[in-house]
Amino acid sequence: PPENLDTSGIFKPPASGLWCRLNIQYATAFMAGMADKPYTRKPGQISIQCFTRVRTGIKAINELADSLEAHFGYWSSGDLECMEATQVVAGEFEGFYQINVNIRFRAG
Repeated sequence: PPENLDTSGIFKPPASGLWCRLNIQYATAFMAGMADKPYTRKPGQISIQCFTRVRTGIKAINELADSLEAHFGYWSSGDLECMEATQVVAGEFEGFYQINVNIRFRAG
């Protein structure tokens, strides 16, 4: 939303509530099979960084991280297969408390 952008168009965190940042990191593709042509899979990791302002409590961010872990762990759609999901508490930094939800995946 426009209220989450500063005058340069760069994202600024909301004044209250939770927010997340999504990163998709690919690893080296590998050949998973051979028929009339090679079949390649592309592994990687989805990282969802969840944030809340410090001194606002951590119950909501813990519930969000638990929900994301439960949803994406072993979820699949088409050629995208998510595997185990884990949470990493990154702690406090620059006024925010952070929990990362990391999900390994295979595509293809």
